[in-house]
Amino acid sequence: WILSGETSRAGAYTLLSGLSMIRDGVQLIDQHNFGRDLSGATARDAAVAFDFARYRRSCVCAARALLDLGVPLVSITDSPLSPLASITDSWCVLKVPGVGPFDSSLPAVLAAELLVVEVAGELGPKIHDRIDRLEQLWNKTETFHRHSR
Repeated sequence: WILSGETSRAGAYTLLSGLSMIRDGVQLIDQHNFGRDLSGATARDAAVAFDFARYRRSCVCAARALLDLGVPLVSITDSPLSPLASITDSWCVLKVPGVGPFDSSLPAVLAAELLVVEVAGELGPKIHDRIDRLEQLWNKTETFHRHSR
């Protein structure tokens, strides 16, 4: 389960993309229907929540709901005072610098890519079959444009 506020969405999408290529059952929760989406969560699952200041109420509520269901939660946030840091012992603080008028997405994307590397390492060689199958499906469905050089 992946939860995210708006300013951290790039990290959540990066985690979704990477994890879903190496394992089944990865879901990014949409704030508009998280109650329905989370109804299948169990203590055998795991969750990652990304959210930075101005913290999204829906992200924090969904994180609490997952914890109430017994789902272990890792929070990636920008302060030990974040509402996500206060609800779980497993959290990581990222420094999120401003870039122009907005906060940078790069720290969340980097954290997501590092998580994917760690999960891939834990899953080991069995991910190769899934990646090969994915590549075959991309070819069969002509997912990517072929161009000549």
